[in-house]
Amino acid sequence: MSRSSSRVALRDGLLIVALTLFSVILIAIFSPAKHHEQEFIYVVVERGLSYSQIAERFSSAGMIRNERLFLILGRVFKIEHRAKAGRYRLASTSNMVDILKTLYRGATYRERVMVRPGKTMETVVRIMSSAAAVDSARFAALIVDSAFVGRLGVPSSTAEGYLFPETYDIEWQESPESVIRRMVSGFFKAFDESLRTRTREMGMTVNEAVTLASIIEKEAMLDSERPVISAVFHNRLKLGMKLQADPTVRYALKKWTGRVLYRDLEIESPFNTYWAYGLPPRPICSPSLASLVAALYPIPGSRDLYFVARGDGGHYFSHDSRGHIKAKAKWKEYLRQQERERKAAEEAARQAAEAAGDDTGEQSAEPPPEQAEEHAEKENATQTDQ
Repeated sequence: MSRSSSRVALRDGLLIVALTLFSVILIAIFSPAKHHEQEFIYVVVERGLSYSQIAERFSSAGMIRNERLFLILGRVFKIEHRAKAGRYRLASTSNMVDILKTLYRGATYRERVMVRPGKTMETVVRIMSSAAAVDSARFAALIVDSAFVGRLGVPSSTAEGYLFPETYDIEWQESPESVIRRMVSGFFKAFDESLRTRTREMGMTVNEAVTLASIIEKEAMLDSERPVISAVFHNRLKLGMKLQADPTVRYALKKWTGRVLYRDLEIESPFNTYWAYGLPPRPICSPSLASLVAALYPIPGSRDLYFVARGDGGHYFSHDSRGHIKAKAKWKEYLRQQERERKAAEEAARQAAEAAGDDTGEQSAEPPPEQAEEHAEKENATQTDQ
């Protein structure tokens, strides 16, 4: 072979090696590490991690093929100085470019966290901790820190009632201070100047209005009944009667399931409206905007002083003790009927099991725990004439 032929062969060989290496790099950069059907993969980047540690996180998650190349490209494009702490969500079919672009933008994934009306602040702590890893201990301490909540404009010693219920986009491990500020800000946005003006017209403070709204929230299952229930409480307050609201007893006892017993009504607590006159010192949960409005706009002309659960989510309303006694009798009959139906269902289940040759035991007709808790909180909320 001539010298010129050798040079051509060497040149062609080097070109093939270069193209092969270039192809390998392109495949590593642009092909996803996982080829199966698309799903989402979450990678958490804590504060203080170096870029090499971040690369290791994505590598461990199976998101990148070549960790060394990932490090080189990240440093070339200065991504190591832009990637921020948080939780990243990427499709499992993402390639290295997708991951680098996400880190470059610092596009952490925000959890959509729903806080429903009627939740206590302890429950809000659990929701935020479970859904977005918010520091529960710090959160729990701040919401009862009167100095902190006072700086946010909350007219109460705790944040109870002012953590506005709605859906929030929460950063993974977002600071409790930030979450609380946003929730309290949501309250003041909803409780606007028109409601503050109405509060003054009603001769109430903001905290009194929110406290009454929180009781209405716990009592009402039907939106149409909120202003009716509000009227009952306003009428009782005007006459100097005790509010006698079961949810306040539950709040005092931290007893959110099961029936309220007569002995429960005897607890000496400013939150027990069977024992104390007037409104409790602060809210018992986070009320919805509908309950806030109802607290300030009770149905006009109402003389009702009592209400008793009907069993279908609604209530019987009465303006005197005679009507109230009749309503309670209907409620007790409803409970007896429910018990009869429960026993009949158990008996039918037992007979069916026997017919099928299954003697493993009776099946329960009780509702699941979640349903039972919801019904205990609402259906057992009755007004009693003590």
